[in-house]
Amino acid sequence: MIRPLRQRHRRIFAVLTVILPASFAIGIATRQSVPMSQSLPAALAPEVVFTSKIWARDDLFTKTPLRVVLLRDYENVGKFAVQLSAPAVFAKPDLLVYWTTNAVEVEDRIPDNAVLLGSFSGSAPLELPGEFLSMPGTLILYSLANGEVVEASKSISLR
Repeated sequence: MIRPLRQRHRRIFAVLTVILPASFAIGIATRQSVPMSQSLPAALAPEVVFTSKIWARDDLFTKTPLRVVLLRDYENVGKFAVQLSAPAVFAKPDLLVYWTTNAVEVEDRIPDNAVLLGSFSGSAPLELPGEFLSMPGTLILYSLANGEVVEASKSISLR
């Protein structure tokens, strides 16, 4: 009773030994290439290009050597944005950047009035919300993966 089952299994595995690698090779050879776009769609393209550099500071964050550049879309008018850059040794997972006008010391959680600016990346400027620009604010770096506030900047006045 066991012998016929073993023979059947042996034949099945012999057939699978040939069919599986062949079907894998055929699948790889006939797969379609990933479509690539040369430009972003209009809905995803940035609306404002920040060209005017107001100032660049390295002393806003005390624990982390980050460079903060304040940008504006025109010389003396328009929206503000910040661009953050860090050395290669600075590695924090899923880092988000928040802006708050709260004068309270930020320790372990994000204040309720904080506004998410975006994900920390060294190249893309993060636009500051226009309704909060008249009062001083603070940049907060929050690690989403670790669930902790990495650091808060010194108070920044934009006017």
